[in-house]
Amino acid sequence: MATSLASKTRFEIKQPKELSPRIQWLRDYYFAGVERPWNNEFKAWTTGAPWDVVFNEADFYIVPEMYAFMQTFCSSFPQAARPVALPPEFWKWRLPERRAWFVREVMVHYMPVEILPGDLLCGARFNIQASRCLDKGQARKRNSRLSGPKGARKAVKRFHDTGYGNAGATSGHLIPDYASVLTKGFKGIYDDLKARYEALGRLEKYGPKGAQLRAMMIAATMPRDLAKKFVGHALELAKGEKGQARRAELMKMAQNCSSVPWLAPKDFWEAVQALWMTHMLVLSDENYPGPGVSFGRIDQYLLPFWEHSLAHGMDREWGKEILKCFWIHCNTAYDAMIRTGGNQGITAGFGQLITLSGMGPGGRDTTNDLTWAFLEVIDEMTPILEPKPNVRLHANTPEPLLDKVVDMIANSQGAPFLLNFDERAMAGMLREAKMAGLEEFINESNVHDYAPVGCMENTMAGNDRSGTVDMNLNLLKAVELVLGSGRALAPYKDPIMGKVYPLVQEGPNTGDPRTFAKWEQFWKAFEIQMRFIVKKCVEIYEMSESVRKDFHPTPYLSCLVKGCAQKAQDVTQGAAQISLVTLEAVTYATTVDSLLAVKHLVYDTQACTMDELITALKNNWDGHEVLQARAKFKAPKYGRDDDEADAMAIAVMELWTGEAWKHTVPSTKRRVRPGMLSWNYWVGDGYILPASPDGRPKGQFLSNAICPVNGMDTKGPTANTNSVGKALGGFSAKKGDYKGFCNSLPNGASHTITFNPALLADPEHRAKFTAYLKSYAQSGGTALQVNMLDADMLKDAQKNPTDYRHLLVRVTGYNAYFTSIGKELQDEVIARISHSRI
Repeated sequence: MATSLASKTRFEIKQPKELSPRIQWLRDYYFAGVERPWNNEFKAWTTGAPWDVVFNEADFYIVPEMYAFMQTFCSSFPQAARPVALPPEFWKWRLPERRAWFVREVMVHYMPVEILPGDLLCGARFNIQASRCLDKGQARKRNSRLSGPKGARKAVKRFHDTGYGNAGATSGHLIPDYASVLTKGFKGIYDDLKARYEALGRLEKYGPKGAQLRAMMIAATMPRDLAKKFVGHALELAKGEKGQARRAELMKMAQNCSSVPWLAPKDFWEAVQALWMTHMLVLSDENYPGPGVSFGRIDQYLLPFWEHSLAHGMDREWGKEILKCFWIHCNTAYDAMIRTGGNQGITAGFGQLITLSGMGPGGRDTTNDLTWAFLEVIDEMTPILEPKPNVRLHANTPEPLLDKVVDMIANSQGAPFLLNFDERAMAGMLREAKMAGLEEFINESNVHDYAPVGCMENTMAGNDRSGTVDMNLNLLKAVELVLGSGRALAPYKDPIMGKVYPLVQEGPNTGDPRTFAKWEQFWKAFEIQMRFIVKKCVEIYEMSESVRKDFHPTPYLSCLVKGCAQKAQDVTQGAAQISLVTLEAVTYATTVDSLLAVKHLVYDTQACTMDELITALKNNWDGHEVLQARAKFKAPKYGRDDDEADAMAIAVMELWTGEAWKHTVPSTKRRVRPGMLSWNYWVGDGYILPASPDGRPKGQFLSNAICPVNGMDTKGPTANTNSVGKALGGFSAKKGDYKGFCNSLPNGASHTITFNPALLADPEHRAKFTAYLKSYAQSGGTALQVNMLDADMLKDAQKNPTDYRHLLVRVTGYNAYFTSIGKELQDEVIARISHSRI
């Protein structure tokens, strides 16, 4: 572990640079937060029905911090909602039509239409909580299935509070078919829907298929009608504008909105306008401010418009000016809860990822001039949270791009970004295609078009809804159940009500572990308990998935996901061509190290009996400090490139991923796939799960995603990386999923490494870091998050948060402002290893 050098060198937080007065004003205005007169906070809208449902609590089942406030939100949003005048026939329509009409009516006729001074893009207010448009019977059934005595809310909370994890059908986390909007506009989408509707039989038109297509046609006109409102507003502003340059800008903005996104754009400005309005309305349709709704390979599908405009006289810096306005617009998603929290609603990440560079057909590199323009915009705008940049690297990545990436990392104090490694990531997507029978939609001819969403979860673009964060399972729970013969090691105490519940048989009774004479018996019991917790997680998820399918259609989003129009079904019903749901493993390294400790202490060295180990765990290691030290420092550990330890890691990986693939969600028939992203659960859940055999006491944070346990990767980042690569499957010319690369996790695996900024202070060390990235592509994982952080700076930020409001850190696949993530997570970031050499 490197010693902090802050006492010798003061590392500055990265600052924005080379911003025009326009962009500087817009950026400063955004960060003024609650002090500015304008914001994009939630506005709520109701049908006026006494049973109306406005807030969908299931969207937040994967956010345990929300549990205590769930009923407050459910009750307060209808109270604050403003009524929308309904047409007489409204309640005669089917649910998808009611919902499509209601959202369009709110966005076009009720939400304010505004353009900020100097802004170059239209589309400012989009955060809404709109009526779910349920009739009385639907509302009663939906509420019973969620918040009734045997409903999903109670089950999800119990699942979390007893240490299993969390599960819920949440919004977003996909790449809509933005490329099609830029190719044919919403008119093309509408015409296709109309043709499909007219091709239906008479009975089908009166049935669910007809209703769904009618709803999608209503939704497809929303961008056209909203753009028309901005035409009028921009022209009105232009009339009163004294400055000739600004008047011309407003006239061009009106011209843009008179065409896009209804028609296909003709130039770069129109393309970015079309992209933004299309995107923001997805957030309106789902009533959720940007959770993982990502842009995909933006430097590829915007490139023709960029090149066209440059060829016809657009100044390159002007193109970047348009992109910088786009940057500001993405960040206003955080205004949704601007009056809550310590940083004016700006908390962690909504994850509006943009993907740059990467492999194209035949393995060629796709870096282009627009890629470089995006990197320049990122460098000049940061620190700012959205949109989050991802750069895809591979064997043929050009040296200038690698040099630029390393340079940006070296100067990114507080502004880290994500690196994806194509070969390993594509191997996972191809394994997914094989396991789920999706070779028609994912194959070697198109897999290069994958992109990450949200934090770092890999999907295809425009036809893929893979629920990338919907199930989050603590693998360590299986170890606890083995030690307790299918019971928890300690009674469950409801943290809100304070009630203590007696121990009950939760999992299968795999026998008293004190009687296990061989390690193989313990492992067999672990396999059984793992099967149980995976199955239990899927069952908990189904409770909210089925409710979303029946009561929460999103017709507008469905227009942007291939498969929905063809099947005349909503994306919430599993209609996407690639319709999977992801089970994310949490506590992976803690689980591996715990199994290694049991094997080492009880079976290999007989340092203790099983009874002594269980007693120590029930006592939270109090009075057993010598045994705890042996567990921590003598047992093998994952993350050191140690074959014995990594063999255990591989065995655990193959076990739980194999179990995940066995399941299908009953209501929507979505196949379960595996991934590894811990969000921030590994910190909070450390206070729920009891002490673990690896020496961790209750209350200490668990391991993060595929990363080794903090402090255990004592052999440096290269050994850490090699262990990660082996755990994912390594390299095998005979068994590889893609060009010899194996990958058990198609969704990807978050891998965060923290370095001291002094590491890249000179050209020699930057060259070494470049070599490290090249080796990572061959030996490492799918996604690498690099933090360049100084511990003393972070400690100072804890003491003086107002001085560090813009300090960004990479947590696990997502960026967050350090001063707003809570002390527990701050302490975890500070505690990470900063390696002093490569």
